[in-house]
Amino acid sequence: MRDVKDWATTVQRFFSTYDLYGNPSFDSLFINIGEAKFDLTAIAYRARLLIKTANNIKGQHKGQQVSPLNAELTDRVEDLRRALINPSLRDAKVSQVTPGLLMSFEKLQDAISDIEYM
Repeated sequence: MRDVKDWATTVQRFFSTYDLYGNPSFDSLFINIGEAKFDLTAIAYRARLLIKTANNIKGQHKGQQVSPLNAELTDRVEDLRRALINPSLRDAKVSQVTPGLLMSFEKLQDAISDIEYM
């Protein structure tokens, strides 16, 4: 569980660094696009390693499976990374995929909190 929580903290730090909470302009993300793509690649790589590990977390119930939520969030991270790669579609794609990324993260955070408080 500690590894998943540490990874979730890394994702949250990414959101803060690039000002993705409540900022519709994505200026910080676009100004630092090279670093953002690198960070997203590292986040996705680490997440793939955690998907199997997350299956072994004790206290999980049917509605709180961390592994599928981790996989969903990883897919959303990859969506954002791909959106940043194509300059001609960047603005539209980033504004399209970011809400799903934030929502997936919140679902994972909720599951982690529920498991911790059981």
